[in-house]
Amino acid sequence: MFRLGRVTIKKDPFQQQKRKVDLSKKAVLMRIAYIILAHKYPEQLVRLIYKLNTDDVSFFIHIDKKADNKFYHQVLTQLKDFPNVSFIKRYHLAWGSFDIVRASLEGIKSIVETGTYFDYVIYFSGQDYLIKSNKQIQKFFQENKGKEFIEYFPLPCSKWYKGGLTRLESWHIRWKDKYFCIPEKREFKSRINSFFYSLLLSLVPKRRKLPEGFALYGGSAFWCLTGESIKWINDFVKQNPKFVNRFNYTYCPDELFYQILIANSPFKEKIINTRLTYLEWPKDNSLHPKILEKNDFEKIRESEKLFARKFDMTRDSDILDMIDKMILSQS
Repeated sequence: MFRLGRVTIKKDPFQQQKRKVDLSKKAVLMRIAYIILAHKYPEQLVRLIYKLNTDDVSFFIHIDKKADNKFYHQVLTQLKDFPNVSFIKRYHLAWGSFDIVRASLEGIKSIVETGTYFDYVIYFSGQDYLIKSNKQIQKFFQENKGKEFIEYFPLPCSKWYKGGLTRLESWHIRWKDKYFCIPEKREFKSRINSFFYSLLLSLVPKRRKLPEGFALYGGSAFWCLTGESIKWINDFVKQNPKFVNRFNYTYCPDELFYQILIANSPFKEKIINTRLTYLEWPKDNSLHPKILEKNDFEKIRESEKLFARKFDMTRDSDILDMIDKMILSQS
């Protein structure tokens, strides 16, 4: 395993084997940047960083602004000796809100501003985990250099409610802990609140205009994109603030924004229409992926994906130990 910046760790809680960097191989390694959004489980986040930490890898971490200070400072303390770890501007990441996209764009901006070229930028959450070794991850991107990995499908589509267009056409507003979808009618216990909501419905346009000049797509929120496309995205959002702001008041824009952008970009022909993360959706049509546990191990081991989500060490830490022992250590 390679290590970046000759990081010195006095105590490695995961017994990471330290090896000297083979300089003869350094030139062929792919430079990879990880944008990681985290909001809880600091031990799990730190464990993820330890396992991913190799030569020519950098981390750009977003800690949800809603997370308590204890969590934030615990992560900062445990990763303070890593010169390849940066913490980016924090946002309040309400589920399904545009601030999630803002946080990822902040990561992209931070990456571009380093002036360092990265072959790939990988975006996922602090509850993801690698299910292939760093050597296999490197090999995969070497063999697929220049390809963009993002799942996308045209809208409207049958898998999303009303084809998915209501995500863009309606006003999805979050105020404190309340969620409103306008123009959907809603009743309140208070007559005054009901009156003002009805008044609001009468004043707001029934439909929002769709982004002009763009074919519409949706897909998985997480992606692996080339350094070239990341630089293009950063330039585009700086030059087109109206396009970016259009995704305000959109439902789960992180499943729309990058699909619409990349599938309408000069990089469309280089897209491999897939996600590189293994996940399962519960049969009850839950809005959140299933928490993977040790009884899911064989499916994870057989998967060709590079990563998996979602894990929760407070529910089942054995699954991560099994991945470390029976997948990563034998790769």
